[in-house]
Amino acid sequence: MPRKNVTAYDLLISCPGDVSKYVDVVRECIESFNITIGRLNSAEIVGQHWSTSSFSQSGDRPQEILNKQFVRDCDAAVAIFWTRFGTPTDKYGSGTEEEIEEMRLAGKQVFTYFVTESVDLNKVDLEQYKKVQDFKAKYEGEEKYGTYFTVGNVEELRKLFSNHLTMYFLPIIMGEKEVTTVPAKKSKLNIQDYNSTEEGCAAILHSDYLNGKFVTKMETDIVQKIEKAKSIVLPSRVEEVNCEEKATEIEEKNDKVIEVDGAKLTLKDTDFFKGLTSNAEIREEWKDKILSFANRLGVVIDDTFWNVGNLTISKSLLNPMLGGGSSLNGSENEKQHYSEIKDIYWKIEELDEYREFLGVIDSYKIVELVLANDGTTFDEDIDVKLHVGKGNIVKKEELPIPGILTIDDFIEMQFTESVFKMRETDSVIGYVGYPMLPPRINYRINTPFNQPSAEEEYEDSKQKYEDSINQIFCYEIFEKEDEDVLVIHLGYLKHNTKMALPSVLVFKNAPDTISYEISSKHTSEMICGVLKMS
Repeated sequence: MPRKNVTAYDLLISCPGDVSKYVDVVRECIESFNITIGRLNSAEIVGQHWSTSSFSQSGDRPQEILNKQFVRDCDAAVAIFWTRFGTPTDKYGSGTEEEIEEMRLAGKQVFTYFVTESVDLNKVDLEQYKKVQDFKAKYEGEEKYGTYFTVGNVEELRKLFSNHLTMYFLPIIMGEKEVTTVPAKKSKLNIQDYNSTEEGCAAILHSDYLNGKFVTKMETDIVQKIEKAKSIVLPSRVEEVNCEEKATEIEEKNDKVIEVDGAKLTLKDTDFFKGLTSNAEIREEWKDKILSFANRLGVVIDDTFWNVGNLTISKSLLNPMLGGGSSLNGSENEKQHYSEIKDIYWKIEELDEYREFLGVIDSYKIVELVLANDGTTFDEDIDVKLHVGKGNIVKKEELPIPGILTIDDFIEMQFTESVFKMRETDSVIGYVGYPMLPPRINYRINTPFNQPSAEEEYEDSKQKYEDSINQIFCYEIFEKEDEDVLVIHLGYLKHNTKMALPSVLVFKNAPDTISYEISSKHTSEMICGVLKMS
């Protein structure tokens, strides 16, 4: 017959998939309780499990849908672990762990059991088994988790759980105590300095790459190359034939004469494979670059340094793909000295690119901030707005791009990640909302007869470098009349946790203050604050 005024208590059954026979025992214990104690007192316990208590729904992450549908409404929970810990969620190590944490944050009772029944470890996922043991260790090491029980088989669970149900729910049914709950816990969000715990203050930092070991070593290496090149002393060039006489002789032969590097040559006497031959001279731009470097570092270079004897250079008339190119003709010392000077020039060109790029980076002011949750529960769907004075912030499109000689080095050393992305520590977790960038497809087809030019390769490298910048600086900037506003979104933040913002904040001029606003799903009012720059 119908029963009126029956009080129902929802019991969450939260278990990984390897304990189905133990779940059956839990259901049997619930049914036994309802038939005896429950029926006599117009009460019943209703087991809630995802397999029977959930329905298809979209619009949120899977575990959060279950939390909303029935987990948070349960009055107590029972959790059983054996060899499997479960499938990770985006918040916890498994759905079972998240459900337990939801109940504990609400101050509700959780009956926890670890099965010690023997099992063939060859048939067990050892990584999953280790996670169970690590979770079990939390109960032994942290008071907040309370107590747990071990059971060797289903009969032991039946006996223990039946007693635990009665001991917990009977006083509640008899009115001797209420269902355990605690006042609603709240998150407490704020913006803090990454390196300091001083409230309301943030440090202004700057780099000093120009005086760092990397640049210093490059300069030292170049000085050593100059000193090595100075050890080879060559005579000045000796002209064997007067240029005017040679030109007259060529014209008298009535052959076609062409001019290469200021020298008149006849095609009749030219070997197309060896090419057109002219004197190999040190270019004025090489001299100017090397002397400028030497003067800056106090290195003495005299005029004889530029002597290359009677060295000549031949330029083939053939396409380089057919074996053409240029070659040096002379003694080994002449060829070596010329090559060393040329190499010194390009090393200085590379160094100048480094110095120009790193000099701009050193001129910036850097601020490192974190979003902190000092509250007693998690929060999610968090929006942060940072307000800074107009024109102070360096936008990502204003950041410098390395030059053609150095950009691949900066990409290989992951410069953008090391300089602009904040480090994860034992007290600060990394930002987790970086966008996935679509892969770039290069439609150019390279063949032995169609190689990309240096400029084309540079453009490809620039795209890679800019992609890394765009991924790290993933916040939006809105320009207002008197300020710039940076908007950052975070999906979730646990309590007692600090999360780094996506990147450092880069400023041309350091602002006096940065004000912020924070809104979130579980905070009813806008949180506002101000950080003073120190």
